[in-house]
Amino acid sequence: MNQLVKAFTKSILAGDVHALLELYSSSIDSKIDNFTFYEKIIKPSMYRIGELWEKNQITVADEHLATATLKYLLATIFTHQEALENQPKALLFCIEGEHHSLGLELANEVFKEKQWNTRYLGANVPVKDALTFISAWKPHAIGISIGMTTELTRLKECIEEIRAHHQETDILVGGRLVSHYSLDFLEKSKVTSFYDLLELNEYLNDMSNGLVSLKG
Repeated sequence: MNQLVKAFTKSILAGDVHALLELYSSSIDSKIDNFTFYEKIIKPSMYRIGELWEKNQITVADEHLATATLKYLLATIFTHQEALENQPKALLFCIEGEHHSLGLELANEVFKEKQWNTRYLGANVPVKDALTFISAWKPHAIGISIGMTTELTRLKECIEEIRAHHQETDILVGGRLVSHYSLDFLEKSKVTSFYDLLELNEYLNDMSNGLVSLKG
């Protein structure tokens, strides 16, 4: 698996979509399902690229090319039927100040695999804009991604604002920060945190069962 991650990372940095598609196809042929591919191949590659950038071993341009290449790959290989209006709804966004959104894009794919109707707002979303969308669209779940400790205060404020207006809506938090730290305040606010996409997948299995009446 480590060799596949290395090859995947190298191809992303080279912007070689053809090589990436071949790696994906060979993985699926080897009976690796999409969730394992997200978690064991794509996510470690993303982290590796972030580490290279932090150590100045790649340039900003290299990182931008890698990001654009991976987004194109996701759009190419993960296609879904248009969501129906009576399916459960999920709103996903990165809090204001958080600019790394690829992990949340993968989470969005997990929701769609489970036939959720999703709205993905992307990176750096102000709380007031998120609240406006929540009030208008009324999602059953809100997914928030955070990767930097510098944005913890803003995450707390964001959750408090959502809870003040939408007490019963499920709030889910994931991202690199959640994978490395125990954020006790999330439990107090009745927020579910996720270490990885496999945990999210399991949670959505249970959650979707509880919302099955929406589809009837």
